[in-house]
Amino acid sequence: MKLWRNLNVLLAVACVFCAPIFAEEEPTVAPTLASVDGQPAAPKAEEPARFDYSIENGLYATITAMESFKKPDIKNERKFKLRDIEGFRKEVEVRALLQDGPAPLVIIFLGLATKSKDPLARLWQAQLYEAGNSVMCFDSVFRASFNQRSCHGVAGNIEAEAIVAAKVIGAFLEHPEVRDKTTKIGLVGASYGGMLALNFAKLAKEGRIRIQPERVLVFSPPISMKTSAVLLDKYYDEDRQKAGIFDLLEMSGHKPVAPGKKIPFSESQMRAGIGYVFHDDLDDAVKCSKDVYKFELPKKDGDDKNKRCFTRFIEEVVFPYWKDRSGVKSLDDLWECGNLAKLLNACDSNVHAIIAVDDPLNDPVLLKYVKRDVPAEKLTVLPRGGHLGFIGCTWARERVLKLFE
Repeated sequence: MKLWRNLNVLLAVACVFCAPIFAEEEPTVAPTLASVDGQPAAPKAEEPARFDYSIENGLYATITAMESFKKPDIKNERKFKLRDIEGFRKEVEVRALLQDGPAPLVIIFLGLATKSKDPLARLWQAQLYEAGNSVMCFDSVFRASFNQRSCHGVAGNIEAEAIVAAKVIGAFLEHPEVRDKTTKIGLVGASYGGMLALNFAKLAKEGRIRIQPERVLVFSPPISMKTSAVLLDKYYDEDRQKAGIFDLLEMSGHKPVAPGKKIPFSESQMRAGIGYVFHDDLDDAVKCSKDVYKFELPKKDGDDKNKRCFTRFIEEVVFPYWKDRSGVKSLDDLWECGNLAKLLNACDSNVHAIIAVDDPLNDPVLLKYVKRDVPAEKLTVLPRGGHLGFIGCTWARERVLKLFE
């Protein structure tokens, strides 16, 4: 997630001239989607052994996710420029940490528009490498910078993107400095990258991808891509309109307050920040679809051009492009590539998803059905942690290191 990247420069200037602005009273309890939308409360989750994440507000956990851990110092990193990948217009650069001899290889699939040098990528690279694995990652396949090199089609078709990711991994495995040095393959995914990893595992099981991952572990994959798109649009259309630029700037680079301290932001302010960040990530994809593929988001007369932008992008740009391509026959087919329960049940027992009960990108009603329909060995539901907010805690680190167990 490109958390507050575009706000950092403005922050230094703006804070000189004005004080923080608050849209409403500061929250004192953990908000859930139930409190936002009047839906039934999310089901309770059991406390995993040794779970050491303490923030009990899913929104606050989400906006502080990438500021909740120390950024590791990466050494011995290699950059590989992979050329002549089938269908690609240009070379693709990947980052890798390689063990001296044969070792397991872990591929990191990143969030919606995350770069391979962003904090979460660096955290997992360091952890997995220190545990004796070789590690490789590349920019999110959703990013325009990746798409302009791969030319695989309009971003947002996760199944097609899994096939594209397999091409990159295959090219890496065939690189002279890597060939015959991989003992087994694991996938670790975050958010959108988690959905990508699960689609990869499903396609591998079906024989549509030749690379067979031994283990797949994903953190904070959306329960339903369709529902998450609707919620992000809601946060942007409603809460973002109530928040000024300085409300957003105040959250830029904010580190979590100490346990017991009051959260310094209102619920609406935090929802506005989440909506802003994800829609900012979407802008490049919208522009790329227009410039590269000539598929443009239709204008709506008498309406804000950005209103319901996530949902409209999928329904009015991604689906028209992919219709009758790659097996996409209906809009439901496209959305179902982001259905967590169906993906987990379609995969073998080598996959596992970790989500938090208070993730603001999920619907608590859907979470209840996911817990009912997905075997416990494929799913961990944490009692708190928001969207990737828990990723820097010791429990999460230990879970990553147990990938192949």
